[in-house]
Parts: sequence; structure tokens; C-alpha cells
Amino acid sequence: DHAVARWQQLKTDEGAVFDKEININAAELEPMITYGTNPGMTMAINSQVPANGDDPSLGRALKYMGLEAGEPLIGKPVDVVFIGSCTNARLSDLRQAAVLLAGRKVAAGVKMLVVPGSQDIKRRAEAEGLAQIFVDAGAEWRESGCSMCIAMNGDTVGPGQYAISTSNRNFEGRQGKGSRTFLASPLTAAAAAVNGCVSDPRKLLG
Repeated sequence: DHAVARWQQLKTDEGAVFDKEININAAELEPMITYGTNPGMTMAINSQVPANGDDPSLGRALKYMGLEAGEPLIGKPVDVVFIGSCTNARLSDLRQAAVLLAGRKVAAGVKMLVVPGSQDIKRRAEAEGLAQIFVDAGAEWRESGCSMCIAMNGDTVGPGQYAISTSNRNFEGRQGKGSRTFLASPLTAAAAAVNGCVSDPRKLLG
């Protein structure tokens, strides 16, 4: 609401003419998730993997990811969940994930890492009790750093394993040799950790 109040102060000149006006109802937007091997290969979480058409790079990406055109991602089992990196491990991100995880447990067989975006965020998250929520749910609470974003310090996704990551890169092998990465929001990542598969977080938030 605070951000919207600021945005509404930005006015155009009276009589201004535009090539196109686009109105977006944010209430109708779905959570997004990647399906390929670059951040641009993205779809709404409840849709299906698109066909490659005339784009050979998409065909290669789907082969690497072990996916088929027309396949839904909802319900796809995941092995690893990573909430972290400098991209989506702000205090606000951790708060959202903690709301979903509170009173719940990470699914059996799923490894979950939570890596705050900075030492200051780490201290504040611990002071607010967020870190304890993650630990109680079965996640690993780490020091701030790159961690699984670039497969540092032994934090890797194994060959053929699927990870949901809040980082901003999903290139081939980015999180470990042969790793397969779905990029998503902290809420979507937390939902996957609880259900053990790609999930729409809205169904867990009521």
C-alpha cells in the first residue's frame, strides 16, 4: 500500500498521448515459475510447459530439464528448496516464507536451505523469530552468502535432481553438474518444501 501511494503520485502531463495503454489487474496474476534454462523461460504456475515451435533452444532446454511440452509443473516432485541469495532473501521475503512454513514441516526427502541476503538481514530475522520458524520446520538456517545460487561451499543440487530456487539464474549446471532448477518466489519455494512438489502457494495460505 505504501508503494502504491508513491506510484500514484507519478502523474503524466495533461493531454499526453501514448502509443498504447495497458491496464493490469494484479489480483488476476498467478505465481510464476521457470521451466527452462534461462530466466526468460517462464510460465504461470498453473499452466503447461509450452511447445518449442521454431525455437531450437527451447527444445534443448526441455531435454535438459527432463520435461515435455504440454506437461504441467504442478505436482512435479522436487529434491531441494533454496531460499536465498542476494535476489530474494530480503527480510520481507523471509517473513512471507515464514508465514507459510509456521506450524508446518518440510516434506520427507526434501532438503531446504534458507540463506539470508546479508548479515544484517540474518540478525533481524533471528531477532524476529523467523530463523526459528525455518529450523522448526526442518530447514537449514545458514550464514549469508552465495551458497546454492552458484553451488558454493558444497551446497549443490545433484545430477538430475530438481530444485526450486529463489535465486535469479537457472542456467545448465548453475547449482551443480546436471542440476535442474526452477526459479520461483519465496512463497512458491516454501510451498514446494512443505508439499514436496511444485505447488501453488495460494492454496496453503487460505
